[in-house]
Amino acid sequence: MSAPVHFFMGQIEQESSCDESATAFDGGMGLGQFMPQTAKQMHTKYKELQEFDFNPYDPRWNIRAMILYDKELYDNLPCVGWYFAFRAYNGGLGSLKKEIASAHSCNKTEVEKCCKRKIIKLKNGSLLDMCRVNIEYPKLILKRSKKYEPYVHH
Repeated sequence: MSAPVHFFMGQIEQESSCDESATAFDGGMGLGQFMPQTAKQMHTKYKELQEFDFNPYDPRWNIRAMILYDKELYDNLPCVGWYFAFRAYNGGLGSLKKEIASAHSCNKTEVEKCCKRKIIKLKNGSLLDMCRVNIEYPKLILKRSKKYEPYVHH
């Protein structure tokens, strides 16, 4: 896969703060914060993951799964680019495809305007706008990835 490796490093930092034992409030597991059902599907689908016991907290499994899933999303979107692949990773391929279809465009701003996601009330009482979270996700990855770029050999 010819992809900027530093993006994946930024994604791991964004997802789990590089903590392989991280479990999110919504059930996301490990470095790439895989949801349980997605992790099971990925393990069944890819022989590259079956080389290891099914354990989303194993960094070897999780990093491979994250990159395989990123590629799958990148290849299955009507709009090209890591911005869209990362949004699909964070908020679901189906939801993003609906937003793209509603926008009749691959213009990021137009697609963002068509975002319709839940607003979740957290335990502390604050509200979490899932559109805002999903739209900011690729931007945060790109920002975090910049510090890793000098270490990637082109």
